[in-house]
Amino acid sequence: MKSFVISICCLTVCIAPQAYAHEGHDHDSQPPTPPWQDASGWPDRIVTTIPETPQSSFAVTWRTDDEVTSSIAQIVEATDAARFDVGAEIVLGETESLNLVDVPIAKEIWKAEWNDGLAPVNYHSVVFRGLEPDTTYAYRVRGSEGNWSEWFQIQTAPEDGPVKFIYVGDAQNGVLSHWSRLIRAAYAAAPDSRFILHAGDLVNNGARDIEWASWFKAVGFIHGMIPAIPVAGNHEYRRYTRNGEESDSLLSMMWRPQFTLPEEPELPDDLQEAAYDIRYSDDIHIFILSTQNQNLQAQADWLDRELGRSDAKWKIVSMHHPIFSSGSDRDSPDRRKILLPVFEKHAVDLVLQGHDHTYARGMIGQTPERISYSDAGGDIETMFVNSVSGPKQYDFKENGWDDYADTGVQLQRKAENTQFFQIITIEDDTLTYEARTALNNLYDDFVMTKDESGHKTITRGAQSTMDERMFETSEPYIREGID
Repeated sequence: MKSFVISICCLTVCIAPQAYAHEGHDHDSQPPTPPWQDASGWPDRIVTTIPETPQSSFAVTWRTDDEVTSSIAQIVEATDAARFDVGAEIVLGETESLNLVDVPIAKEIWKAEWNDGLAPVNYHSVVFRGLEPDTTYAYRVRGSEGNWSEWFQIQTAPEDGPVKFIYVGDAQNGVLSHWSRLIRAAYAAAPDSRFILHAGDLVNNGARDIEWASWFKAVGFIHGMIPAIPVAGNHEYRRYTRNGEESDSLLSMMWRPQFTLPEEPELPDDLQEAAYDIRYSDDIHIFILSTQNQNLQAQADWLDRELGRSDAKWKIVSMHHPIFSSGSDRDSPDRRKILLPVFEKHAVDLVLQGHDHTYARGMIGQTPERISYSDAGGDIETMFVNSVSGPKQYDFKENGWDDYADTGVQLQRKAENTQFFQIITIEDDTLTYEARTALNNLYDDFVMTKDESGHKTITRGAQSTMDERMFETSEPYIREGID
């Protein structure tokens, strides 16, 4: 969480507003403000994140109106006692003011017109430090004097041992109306998850307050208890206007105030809290990229260095744009050219992506090549997944991943017209992956093992018996009517 000032800006003539919404819907118009959007003296939009060592710390960020100028929280180790809160420690944090309409860019004020009429707000953050590994803590945060949130419970990361987490692709549209059921189903299926990874496009317009209000209402208490690892997608970037001109596409002014994320001193300012890494345990290292940012080579160089330094058994990369596209006319050859060699050089285990509003899973380095997705056996270098959690769905790429055959990648499972969440469990030398529908039906799965030399094998093929879900073989799909 850092003060938001953009220092670099390219100007173009503003001919028409950039289209972020699907056909027939103006997502930039300002509807009546619902009561749960307005900031007040009570803390809301409470979200935990992992900006530092997860075994001994975590962060919490929340919002109030601009009259609350102090950031105060309490924390205590949770017990079975009814008054577990006796002896809770007060921790002070940082407060950051955010004007939702006037955006400072290169010492000039630009407009986020879709927030017209909304008052300035304050974002607050506290980092709790000096905690014990794999321990449950209770915490709460304060707004104005006497206005405390409820107590939340959260676990610090273990030093080693099993770790389960949830991964979801784009929420983006219909976040409150349609995505809420998916994220709540994911929590119900895996309430013991240690974190939830969101692979970009959390909302449709990342600088529009009502959309974040909907996202936080859809998530509810979940991210007060389970940390978020958010990835910035293309819809978290936005253009602002001034005197008929349009700014460059920039990371939303709301991103850094509302998520307290790791900062990377080796990366440029415009990548801070957008590209970062989290060493979650001795076994697990997670790397986050911001593939909408034009400075992709700097990220590739940084990733190459950090992967080379890491001694974690399991290395996972998440980014928004897929290396291998599964959506029609959505290929990213430049991103593939820059990033794939880094993944291959370091034998990254798992690449988790979004953007294409379809489901796809496949692998590189498969030996023998092109075995059935339900079969076990064979070597593997890297598994790639594209997924979608929201209701906006696209057609699958006509040739699948055959257009990328020269890379050796093999598509194993695909789907359209389906909201998914994924549960990933890592324990010692075994990674178990499950893709599930909003009804918690198992659609895709595998088990991967890695020996001490780093050699990986698919030791259990998919157990799912669900038929392949495509538009022509599943329920009717209507894009209209998704908010």
